[in-house]
Amino acid sequence: MSAGHRLVSTVAACLLIAAVPAQAQTVQVIVPEENFRKEPVASSGNRLATLLMGASVHVAERRGRWIRGSVEGWIWNESVESTDRDGFDLIVIRSEGENLRDQPEGNARRVAVLMRGMLLDRLETRGAWTRVGREAWIWSESTIPVEGQVAQAVNPVDESPAEALRPTPLSDRLVVGSDAAGLLLSPDGDTTAVLKGGTDLTVLAREGGWSRVRLEGWVWEPSTLPPDSVAGDERNIEALRSNPEQFRGRRVEWTVQFVALRQAEALRTDFYDGEPYFLARPPRASRGILYVAVPPELLPAVRELGALQTVEIVARVRTGRSALMGVPILDLIALR
Repeated sequence: MSAGHRLVSTVAACLLIAAVPAQAQTVQVIVPEENFRKEPVASSGNRLATLLMGASVHVAERRGRWIRGSVEGWIWNESVESTDRDGFDLIVIRSEGENLRDQPEGNARRVAVLMRGMLLDRLETRGAWTRVGREAWIWSESTIPVEGQVAQAVNPVDESPAEALRPTPLSDRLVVGSDAAGLLLSPDGDTTAVLKGGTDLTVLAREGGWSRVRLEGWVWEPSTLPPDSVAGDERNIEALRSNPEQFRGRRVEWTVQFVALRQAEALRTDFYDGEPYFLARPPRASRGILYVAVPPELLPAVRELGALQTVEIVARVRTGRSALMGVPILDLIALR
């Protein structure tokens, strides 16, 4: 696709989105997890919740690449208590946070994971469940408009989907039709991705009825591994401290010594308020101490660890040097 074509497409897309008033628009989360923040700033100190793929956000405002919107769902009554802080009705009190579900049932689809201390509006109570809502900020590139809104704003009369363009035999461009198409490693190989209707592809080669294509797009980085992330990585604490940005996001597999489980205070800005973490002594080749942030699903296993117990961890480097103490912080992925 030429630069001019891309520019025209980008401008057209922006005008298309602008055609729907912000207050009338709903977007949907399209990444596995995205932070729901108190302010439109990418800082760990203002996270309120983690929105899960498929969660709907009712847009109130757009500011640059951020969206201010509201999320609603059902929460278990015992996980919240009444409050009058900042004009809200409820506060999440469960130490490991609580699930927000789309229906008042324990097996209903999860919409989000709400952090301890998150303030909420009470919308409705039904038995042991309460429907709640909260307005906050989300990164716009992790969302798409709910299907049907944009098309309706542009052409409210014709609701039939536009037919995909069919290329000439010598075209260097293909557009996936109305049905999804599989992207294979080779004509007789495994499926590596499923492409949605309307996906634009560049043809690199043809063989019989097959085309080798190139697709450009964006991938959610936390779901990937850096190419140099390997098992048995022996990076030491000194290396993390001296090059915190270089090692951010790197995956490590270390044998550490568990010291104690803690909850982060508000002054530890590299954590969210109340986030569980444990102190650990690093691999034998290093000196000092580590902080290892613990996700809710691994908290029960960490609580069973004894003081000074040796444990193998798989983790990702959150920062090589924390703001308060200059200590490396890891995000726990697994215990072994």
